[in-house]
Amino acid sequence: MTPPVDSRPSLSAELAPAHVLVLAEEVTAFRDLRPLEFSRPAAPSEALTHAGRADDLADVAKAVRTEIGKVEVYVTPAVEDAYSRIRLLGTQATLAGEHLRLVHAYLVQVSPQERAHRPYPHGRVIDTLLEAGHHLREASLLTSLGASDALRAATDLAGALRAQKLIDGRPQAMSPTQYQALRATATGRLSVEDTGGREWAWMRDASFSMATVRSLESRGWVRREAHHPWPGARTARLYLTETGRLVLASRLGRAPVDARPRAIAVQHTRTRVR
Repeated sequence: MTPPVDSRPSLSAELAPAHVLVLAEEVTAFRDLRPLEFSRPAAPSEALTHAGRADDLADVAKAVRTEIGKVEVYVTPAVEDAYSRIRLLGTQATLAGEHLRLVHAYLVQVSPQERAHRPYPHGRVIDTLLEAGHHLREASLLTSLGASDALRAATDLAGALRAQKLIDGRPQAMSPTQYQALRATATGRLSVEDTGGREWAWMRDASFSMATVRSLESRGWVRREAHHPWPGARTARLYLTETGRLVLASRLGRAPVDARPRAIAVQHTRTRVR
C-alpha cells in the first residue's frame, strides 16, 4: 500500500520549544515594519501591506500550534498555558490585521494633499485621521507583548517536556550573561548600534557588552539584521539563528551553568596559639 503523499513525520519533542521561538522572531519582524506616517502619499497602501504581514503572523502562530500539537506530551497546566499563549497570539495578529485594514479605509478618505498639510484643519480631515490613528494604536497594542509571550510559552513547554523526560536533559554550557543575552535576543530587545565605526550593544532595560554579543556571534548563535528596512539605518537588531534557538531552548526553565569553572573562595581562619 502506498503511503499518502502529504504524510510527514511529527515534530520531535526536542525541537518543540525552539519551534515556538520562531514565533517570537516573527512577532519582532512584524513590529519592525516601517512605521506608518499618514503624511506619506503611500500610507494607505502601506497600511494594507502591514495588514497582510499581520495575517502572515497569524498563519505562523497557527502552524506552530499545529506542529506543537503533534508532540505527545501530557497536558499539564503549564502546557495548557503555552498552548493558550500561542493561540492568543494568532487571534491578536488577526485582530491587528483587521485594525490595519480600517486604517487603510480611513486614509483613502483623505487626499494625499490633505494628509500632507500640517497642522490638519479641523473638521472632516482631522476626525478621519484621528480614527485612523486610533486603529493604528490598537494594532500596535495587540502585538506589543507577543515576543515575550512566545518566549514564555517556549519556557513552559520546555519545562514540561523535561519534567516528563521527553527531551534530553543535557543543557548547552554558557554563562549567565550569555543566557540573558539570548533571552533578550529572542524577544527582539537586543541591538547593535554603529556610531562612526564604533559598535555598542543597546538594550532599553539592561546592559550588555559588545564582548558578549561577539561571543554569541562567534558561536553562530545570533545574527544581525537591519532594524529598519530603509538604507542608512545604524541600528542592527539581533536575531537567534536556528542553532541559537536550540541552544536557548536547552536552557529554558532552569538556571544557566557557567561554561568556565569558578575559583573556590577559601576563607582563612586564625588559630590561637597558647
